[in-house]
Amino acid sequence: MHFYESVLVDTIDGIQCKVYANSHPDGFVIVKPKYVPESLLNFTGLKKRFLFSKCMTRFNLFNAKEIVEENLTRLKNTFPYYFYTCPRHKNWFLVVPTDKIAKTYDTRAGLKELMKVPVTDLDSYLKATRGFIELILQSGVHIDNIGITHSTLLGNYTLGKSDIDVLVFGKDNGWKVLHFLETAQHTSLRWKTEEDWAKYYRERVVSTQYSEKEYVYNMVHKKDDGFFDGNVFSVFCVEEPGETWYDWNEEHEPLGTAKIRGTVGNAYNSIVRPGYYDLQSSEIVEGHNSVPIKRIVTWSRPFVLQAREGELVEACGLLEKVTPKIGTAYYQIVIGYFDTYITERGKKEYLKVVVE
Repeated sequence: MHFYESVLVDTIDGIQCKVYANSHPDGFVIVKPKYVPESLLNFTGLKKRFLFSKCMTRFNLFNAKEIVEENLTRLKNTFPYYFYTCPRHKNWFLVVPTDKIAKTYDTRAGLKELMKVPVTDLDSYLKATRGFIELILQSGVHIDNIGITHSTLLGNYTLGKSDIDVLVFGKDNGWKVLHFLETAQHTSLRWKTEEDWAKYYRERVVSTQYSEKEYVYNMVHKKDDGFFDGNVFSVFCVEEPGETWYDWNEEHEPLGTAKIRGTVGNAYNSIVRPGYYDLQSSEIVEGHNSVPIKRIVTWSRPFVLQAREGELVEACGLLEKVTPKIGTAYYQIVIGYFDTYITERGKKEYLKVVVE
């Protein structure tokens, strides 16, 4: 069975997880826990919600490093099988063993059920969801290749707060939808402007790794998150089984944190997670002796679609030497492994298009 990124799965322990990748090691599914029954575990620094007739803790890795580390320790002490140490990566991943999955949710079937409901019977959030689906269908992508996920699918959304979460199946379909949205005209469709992003940067102090000019440029030309009828939407593009690129049989040798500059050669696979950017040329500017970097890999959604072909990028992440089963070893920079939530490298990692 193929597990698509951003699909929801329930475990036999009653934990709901979202799938965090399109490729997985044998016997496991890479995930992030989403909701954990309060009766199972007592976490620290996390909010609770009443869902599925239970008090559920909203698990969150975006928190202070000490809080994340403590919560991961509590999870591992109680459920060690949700952690997988990969011998080929010399690193660990949050997972669900496939034999611990109790239920998966069909995002495409869910969308078709939504489309059966008369518009007059929908609330404002679902009317916006349906309107957004009807807009992206104008791209030419068939409804069989579109799904809804997360709270949009389960109906546990909060009016005025929850995102509209849409899946597009297949990379060609994903690019077709995103290219369409770049120029689409609709009274309910809105993107954050350069002024909006500049204000956000000044008020939040997003990262010392970006100047305001760089941050605005890097955010404003991405068209996978926006607003439809006042609701935030997110478009997740996922790989079909025959088009996955990640090879779990390759040997990864971590060489430490490094900062590089390079020119993007091909960004086709930057649309998925994990995704990557091929580099035409590169140089290591900090952290390691210079070696040719083949690509930048990202496991982190903020760096999906971050750069386009021909653009000069700068990135900081884990430098790896990768040895395939067949072929020549190569080097890559990886951003967003799970260990970045509890290590200092997490504060250093970034990917940006350089604005001269």
